[in-house]
Amino acid sequence: MARTPTNGTPNRAANGQANNGKGAKFANAGAAAGGFVGAMGGSFVPPVNITINRTQNNGSAVQGGRRQSQFILGEPEFNNTDDVRNYCNHLRALMIQAAIELAMAAKILEARLGQSMPLPGENAIQTKMRAKKVAWKLKRASDGCTAAAKNAVATYAAFQREYADLMRPRPQRPATTNPFQF
Repeated sequence: MARTPTNGTPNRAANGQANNGKGAKFANAGAAAGGFVGAMGGSFVPPVNITINRTQNNGSAVQGGRRQSQFILGEPEFNNTDDVRNYCNHLRALMIQAAIELAMAAKILEARLGQSMPLPGENAIQTKMRAKKVAWKLKRASDGCTAAAKNAVATYAAFQREYADLMRPRPQRPATTNPFQF
């Protein structure tokens, strides 16, 4: 129920309606919470979430009895062939994703800069060429990620080729059936 002031009319702010009559919900909720009240009477309360993680383990977190690595791909432990394969596969997947994102960012940056106002004495073609020159650096970063993904695959292929004898189980000699006799 809305509170009724002493004059008998319902309080619109208590109903969650703005006093300007446009029906905006919760217009004064931000002001009541200490938020910013704009010139039009509306309020703005920015959503703020604060998370503080403090780790006191010499720079590395311990989770589940294992040390959590500070590396994006995890600690590079190459104890067996599965470790090498998994590391190379994770590197490849990460670099492919980064290459795609960087290529898209380069195209978006080029389009955005190409639409900017030209400098005095400059035509539209020169503006687009300047935009392409700037975005080219992101494109090069994308090409570097593509090369890193390709080299991750090549690393595992070279590992298989060079250490194939260690990866295959070696044939065991059968036990001798002739026991030693004097």
